[in-house]
Amino acid sequence: MRYDLDFKIKVISYYRKGRTGVSTAKKFGLDEKIVSRWVQQYQIGGIDAIKPKNSKTRYSADFKYKVITVMLTEGLSQSETALKFHISSPALISHWHKAYRLYGMSGLTSKHKGSIPMKSPIISKPDDEKTPAELKRENEYLRAENAYLKKLDALLREREQAATKQGSSKS
Repeated sequence: MRYDLDFKIKVISYYRKGRTGVSTAKKFGLDEKIVSRWVQQYQIGGIDAIKPKNSKTRYSADFKYKVITVMLTEGLSQSETALKFHISSPALISHWHKAYRLYGMSGLTSKHKGSIPMKSPIISKPDDEKTPAELKRENEYLRAENAYLKKLDALLREREQAATKQGSSKS
């Protein structure tokens, strides 16, 4: 669940008046770990550190590698590392670390999510100006399109024949 800035400030203010993390968590119906994280974030980075993010932050592979390296060399926990680098979720660091262990640096590069828009490989320039790679891609596309149209044609003929057989057996 996302909490707005005013709510977080109320929780932190209540805690800073000498209340314990447990009593603060109970008062606001939160987990004690959340209260602790917000207080730590506020102490390290001020109000900017507890502001809800409007959009998902994208991190470069180099940044992710730096975060993992610092965590391992300094012996920090994921939570401590997240606070140090102003990362909203310590779980992100866990994902990055696992991806790095499994795939190296390539595991840290962002993968495109969602469907990739279809681009026609047929480039609108004369054939003699196209590179061999462009010609090859266009050829593959045309072969696939041809195969698709042949299958579609065969399917339509098959349906026509089935419909003709059904019609002739009724008479």
